Amino acid sequence: MITPVEKKVGVGEYTLRYAEAGKGESLVMLHGSDHRENWRVWEPLLQLSEGNHLIMPDLLGYGGSSKPTETPDHRKQALVLHELMERLALEKVSIVGSSWGGQIALEYALEWPATVNSLVLIASTYDKDQLPRLRKMGRPTLIIWAEDDLVTQLKAGYSLRDAIATSRLETLPPVAKDPRFGFTISHKLERFRSEEILGLIMRFIRDPEGVIMEPPEMENELRGMALKKKDDEREGGITST
Repeated sequence: MITPVEKKVGVGEYTLRYAEAGKGESLVMLHGSDHRENWRVWEPLLQLSEGNHLIMPDLLGYGGSSKPTETPDHRKQALVLHELMERLALEKVSIVGSSWGGQIALEYALEWPATVNSLVLIASTYDKDQLPRLRKMGRPTLIIWAEDDLVTQLKAGYSLRDAIATSRLETLPPVAKDPRFGFTISHKLERFRSEEILGLIMRFIRDPEGVIMEPPEMENELRGMALKKKDDEREGGITST
């Protein structure tokens, strides 16, 4: 059983709690904006610590970290995260961000691109002013979505894919099939689709460039369908004359 070690560190005027597990390439994992969230949302994905050094902070205002009167925005969170990385002497990291954590990850990568190997965005939010800036970011990015996410809808995933030239979008089938579940169930993919998410991330961090260069699995099938349609139209045209 993997048991992360909790630690606290002073960052400027604040104190951040974070958990560490594993050894290897550094993988920073950022939770979302729900007030109940902290680093423990990543417990279903702790297998990532096999071969990676996981750093899972409680964002400023959450969990065991300092709680300012107003929760800092994504820009301030990214700045504090950068200061944490400096305190931990981490020169280069990959970042996994879920929901608002993805928006913070994007801001971090935009401000300090040289310190980022790759990004994984899970049902990520984003600020509209980030989109035009993302075109120049150039970091390999895996974008993961569920078809039925009602919080950050699938069209947001396509928007991020189109804005980040070095990205790949993986769309998971509908998650919330049981009407007893709340509509946000698909928004918590790290919990409800942990096996699929784990497989996608592990494959990506082994070879980020290779993954984003691969065409989506359906591309050949879709291309075949389009060619067949053209052939049918051509044959139909010949038959009708």
